[in-house]
Amino acid sequence: MADLPATHRSGRPKDSAKREAIVTAARGLFASQPFDLVTMEAVAARAGVSKMTVYSHFHDKESLFETIVAAAADQMIGSLPASGRGDGLSERLVAVGTVFLGVILGSDICQMGHTLPGALRANRNLAERFYAAGPGRVRAALATMIAAAAASGELTVDDADWAADDLVSLWEGGMPARIAFGLTERGTPEEIRHRARRGTDVFLRAYKR
Repeated sequence: MADLPATHRSGRPKDSAKREAIVTAARGLFASQPFDLVTMEAVAARAGVSKMTVYSHFHDKESLFETIVAAAADQMIGSLPASGRGDGLSERLVAVGTVFLGVILGSDICQMGHTLPGALRANRNLAERFYAAGPGRVRAALATMIAAAAASGELTVDDADWAADDLVSLWEGGMPARIAFGLTERGTPEEIRHRARRGTDVFLRAYKR
């Protein structure tokens, strides 16, 4: 019992550098291997930490992946309020689209998504958990932005959720699948900006008053 206080102190606060190393290692593994084949032991080895350290930050593989998904969603959602300061609707949407596509097409997210379908089909609860942490939150935030534009008279939409789906599809096109299948490289900043602009322009031709 005399060792307990020292153990308690040594675990607090958790090392943020080690946590970041764990997340980075896990991202690489999830992007290159099927979800079911990634182990916490492999994450620990790649991060250069002990398995116990990994478990001190994330109690299971699902929590680790959920953290990665949520962080990507946070980055995209964070662009929504920041992009609306005095800009017109077109520029606001282009700014959001640029951040959105930077995360989706300019990182390893597409590769990670390609490794998941089998695992998610076999576990509905896991699928709902991951969707809620990432894509669901992003779509809901974008739909809220579109609904606000409709309420202010900038857009005419029959359903903000459907309109958000339309906008995301116009931004992405078929590029996520091509990246996931290894048919093309990640998007460059120039291509991402072009896609955000072009998709927004087409969207506004359909929905702008």
